[in-house]
Amino acid sequence: ELFYGNVKVKPVRLRPGTNTRITIDDGDFFVQQQYIDFLNRFPDAGGFGDWLSVLNGCSGASSCLDGVNGKRVQVSRSFFQSTEFQIKGYYAFRFYKASFGRLPTYEEIIQDMRSVTGVTPQEVAQKRAAFASGFASRGEFQTAFGSLSNAAYVSALLGRYGLSSITTTDPQNPDAGTQVTLTATDLTNGLNNSTLDRAKVLRAVVESTQVSGAEFNSGFVAMQYYGYLRRTPEPEGYANWLRTINANSADLNTMVYGFVYSTEYRNRF
Repeated sequence: ELFYGNVKVKPVRLRPGTNTRITIDDGDFFVQQQYIDFLNRFPDAGGFGDWLSVLNGCSGASSCLDGVNGKRVQVSRSFFQSTEFQIKGYYAFRFYKASFGRLPTYEEIIQDMRSVTGVTPQEVAQKRAAFASGFASRGEFQTAFGSLSNAAYVSALLGRYGLSSITTTDPQNPDAGTQVTLTATDLTNGLNNSTLDRAKVLRAVVESTQVSGAEFNSGFVAMQYYGYLRRTPEPEGYANWLRTINANSADLNTMVYGFVYSTEYRNRF
């Protein structure tokens, strides 16, 4: 951050060797920013080139780039829907909703996304496992669940969604992709006989198809605030956008457009 006196000012970005300003409307800067804001990393050369070619395919035509169905909106939306985001940002987000029924703050989600970011799939898998264990050890989690019996613990997690069973990744090997169906009794017995611990049960609930589906819209809305605006959602605005997307889940473009072309987002740059 730069300051002139007590006033924060935005630095002017120039293309190397020129006096030409770089703005969020420039394709290369726009694509790079999506990687930073939603995947918490700089782009790899292949992915960067692919997404930039989508924007460059418009040849600068506003009718192609802009608007609710423009290429900028389509590119940005794709980052949220990407597998990488699902196993990082949306993964961490669901731990808060499944455990506490609340949104993470901006500071919480950004730190958590960094903690599950790795260079290789194996590193990411290790960090996701460590995140689940660490989350179950946090003070807020222990306050909410530490005194509960195993059966009551399982009931509390499933009860938030009105579930008696879940379809989820195998808790013993969650990154293998094998899906299993587990009842509340299965999860409780696993805790009682020590084949499961509370972190694994929590992760199984978080990664279940039921919870992933139930929280998709809330996660999508919240990430617009975390990614584009870099702040915690304000309750009224969040509720309004969530009502909008719940009313028409097939139309994700309208909300992405609202954030990408908002004054608050564009003033970041």
